[in-house]
Amino acid sequence: MIAYLLQKLCVVSFLFAVVVYNINCGQQSNSQKVPMSDTIKFTGCQEKIKMKVGSILEIKLEAVPGSGYQWLVKDSSQLLLLLDGDNLKFSTQETKQPTVGQPGHQILHFKALKKGEETVKLEYKRVWESEISNSCQMKIEID
Repeated sequence: MIAYLLQKLCVVSFLFAVVVYNINCGQQSNSQKVPMSDTIKFTGCQEKIKMKVGSILEIKLEAVPGSGYQWLVKDSSQLLLLLDGDNLKFSTQETKQPTVGQPGHQILHFKALKKGEETVKLEYKRVWESEISNSCQMKIEID
């Protein structure tokens, strides 16, 4: 019984360390910074989004930091650029005492590169597994 608990504790500690490492590496990344002006913000998967060339789209999708799951762009986009795609950005629910496995949001930023219309497909999964836990499709119209 004790060995089983220690094994589970090691797995949780490892996943926590991976998330903390990714967050800290993101602060030193050379990828593009997300400008705050002209940013359109949404929480949750949206059916249709209209935006202008050069503007930034911020999407906050429900996620559990430290679980190994993350939102991934399924197909590369010709009209949108995923900013800070090499970093995982999470926000947690504001509570007095944060806990391991506490739900929160993963934040994705996209920059509109040129006019057009396309569907962005996102999958919530662990990168080392083929099973998809959740998905999101958003029709983006860029003027």
